[in-house]
Amino acid sequence: MKKGERRMICAFILPIVVVYLVFYLYPTFRTVYMSFFETSTLSSPSNTWKFVGVNNYTSLFENNLFVTSYKNVLLILVIGGIAVFTIALFFATVMQGKFRGKSFYKAVIYLPNIITPIALAVMWTQYIFSNNFGLFRKIFTFLGLEKLAAIPWTSQSYSFWAMLIAFCFGSVGYYMIIFMAAMEQIPNDYYECAALEGAKKFKIFFKITLPLLKETTKTAIIFWAGGSINFFLWSRVFSANVLNKSTLVPASYMFTLAFGTSHATGAGSLQVGTATAIGVILTLSILFVYIFVYLIFGKEKYEY
Repeated sequence: MKKGERRMICAFILPIVVVYLVFYLYPTFRTVYMSFFETSTLSSPSNTWKFVGVNNYTSLFENNLFVTSYKNVLLILVIGGIAVFTIALFFATVMQGKFRGKSFYKAVIYLPNIITPIALAVMWTQYIFSNNFGLFRKIFTFLGLEKLAAIPWTSQSYSFWAMLIAFCFGSVGYYMIIFMAAMEQIPNDYYECAALEGAKKFKIFFKITLPLLKETTKTAIIFWAGGSINFFLWSRVFSANVLNKSTLVPASYMFTLAFGTSHATGAGSLQVGTATAIGVILTLSILFVYIFVYLIFGKEKYEY
């Protein structure tokens, strides 16, 4: 590489590196540093912070609200992930066939992804889960399932599962498209050879399709983990009470401690140090899932 070319490359890369350092790394390090201090505002000078060591972290795991919120997000990650991936794989497999109206059905399944979560939450809470005229109540009443029709989906006892159902409904289409794109890259010769050998469709799926989706599945799980652990907007709009244990998640609790209400902190002052500690815990959780997924799936890649 010529000396002039090296200077030109450095001249183009340097602004990007500076922007990255200023707008990403600095806030990250400041957040981690702040998590070891007690402070009431994000903008307060560092010389006013009170050092508390790991007390912000230990107090969180003794905090019933945080523990409950973390359990909620784990349920979203695991149970929601299993449900979404199973349904998305089913639809993606069905959509590989040739039938009339295929494009229409694909668009209908993907449609919830282009609707804002707030609009979806209103639709589910007001028109599907409503105890008076909701769609679930009407369907179960029509089928004579009175006990199911009487379930108060918007109550605190059921609001978590109602929120999870609505969130999964809005996520299936996105992952269906990802799996469909990967399936279209698999040569038809594999399926034709398997069919000639007498293999059934069920066996073909588990012996050919699923193994060849390994890399795509790994990427999809990482996407899902990031979205689930940082779950926020659905929690804020699905319940009027920001501290409702059934819908509370760590990101929502973090926001409440950093910017929220006095009854969240118990003293009328904000707990920004504790909020930043939650942010660090969420980041470490995502890194743990990332490492776990790569250890389980390995680095092997298939060539289609």
